[in-house]
Amino acid sequence: MTARGVRGRRLLVLGLPLWEILTPRERVALLGHELGHYSNGDIRHGVVVGTAYRSLVTWYSFFHPISDPTLVEMLVNAVYTVPRLVLRGLLTLLDHLTLRAAQRAEYLADREAARAGSTEAAVGLMDRLLVADSAIVTLQREAAQAALGGPRGARTADSGAAEIWDRLRTAMASIPEGEYERQRRAGARRGHSVDSTHPPTHLRRASLLVGPATEAAVTLDDDRARRIAAELAPARGAVARRVIRDGV
Repeated sequence: MTARGVRGRRLLVLGLPLWEILTPRERVALLGHELGHYSNGDIRHGVVVGTAYRSLVTWYSFFHPISDPTLVEMLVNAVYTVPRLVLRGLLTLLDHLTLRAAQRAEYLADREAARAGSTEAAVGLMDRLLVADSAIVTLQREAAQAALGGPRGARTADSGAAEIWDRLRTAMASIPEGEYERQRRAGARRGHSVDSTHPPTHLRRASLLVGPATEAAVTLDDDRARRIAAELAPARGAVARRVIRDGV
């Protein structure tokens, strides 16, 4: 979730592969989590701190060293060194100053996920995050198979690109419960986290299971699910073709 423009228009960005491997109720929980960042006053999604953080990240990316530089580009990289270090220092400082607030906001957003989609769906979302690497491997395999087929294979794969989401869901559905349990235990040992701003996933999952279970406040009926699928159909095809052409 970000705010864009002078008016602070809110923008929600979701990864389609993640969306495709979730159940309808887990999707509602995911939306509840992301929207919950605003209802709970997450400081990193506010106008001042959020804008500053995104601006620093954007500028830092501009000053990133050029790969395989020519002689002139080596000089440019050298000139970029000082501003890049300054930007990285500011990012690190802002990250440390807002880390506690950001982690607290994640727990509160998880509560909103449970309230929207149910505790069971929010916990299921956490489990999906634990095995997200399997989804990446599956998509990489799809891209590799298309590449091995040469131009003809790539054209064939491109024409049926949208079908990779069906194969992705099938692959994720085949993951046994034992693998989820193994990932939970491994996460508890190493402190698995999505990134530096998110608390360890196993702690977020345990927090959701404390106290009575919450029923879903938002239900997704078949008609609405069909309309959502129809709206996303062009994006599903476009992203699938991009995955096959460029990889993950």
